Amino acid sequence: MKRLSQQSTNVRAVPRPNRDTLNQMKSKTLPAFCFSGRDMESIDGVVIHYFSGKNVDSENKFDLNVCRNLMIDLNRCKSDREHHMKGIQWPDGRMYASAHIFIGRDGETWKLMDFDKQAYHAGASKLNGRSNLNKWSIGIELIGAIDSGFTRMQYSTLAQILIDLQEAYGIPLENIAGHDEVRWNAIQDGSNKHKKYDPSGRFDGEGDNFDWAYLMILMSEQSKIRLENK
Repeated sequence: MKRLSQQSTNVRAVPRPNRDTLNQMKSKTLPAFCFSGRDMESIDGVVIHYFSGKNVDSENKFDLNVCRNLMIDLNRCKSDREHHMKGIQWPDGRMYASAHIFIGRDGETWKLMDFDKQAYHAGASKLNGRSNLNKWSIGIELIGAIDSGFTRMQYSTLAQILIDLQEAYGIPLENIAGHDEVRWNAIQDGSNKHKKYDPSGRFDGEGDNFDWAYLMILMSEQSKIRLENK
């Protein structure tokens, strides 16, 4: 994982954390057909992704409702889609995509499904010797694209959520990774051939679209503030 980034030459101001971000999210539960219904085997990791509607509604590509409707339609056959991907250029079958959390460009958070249920977010994946991350990791979608970068509010909100998840489930820092990295590990292991580019913008997790160093700074500083306020 790329912990240092060329973007991280300056330390930006660290917002004070909101307590208990996990219970402050808007509930925007996906329909049941968007996930398997299987229980998580454990909650030991987090996979960070990006998601947008740029291929179906370029003018509103970062709108949370557009993104949620797209995610729902990804789990429908073409004949059943209600919002997007009805044209001849789109596959006929289901594409199986879901996540536990959306983080909008302004930091707004939507909880899409219960954390104890498996989402279709990681696919073929491997991290620290363990495969099949859908079974043991939470999927977080940052609203953005391969070259958009992410906003200060998204980083701040993500840091707060990760700290709360660590406190709630004991998730170690080394089990927080990007989709690009966990897929690249699976490719290296021979279990998949299809690369992913989220969130760094590069298939091996070494791109500069996502600033891991800034995220680590935020998590560290916010953890210190929490300790001081206890």
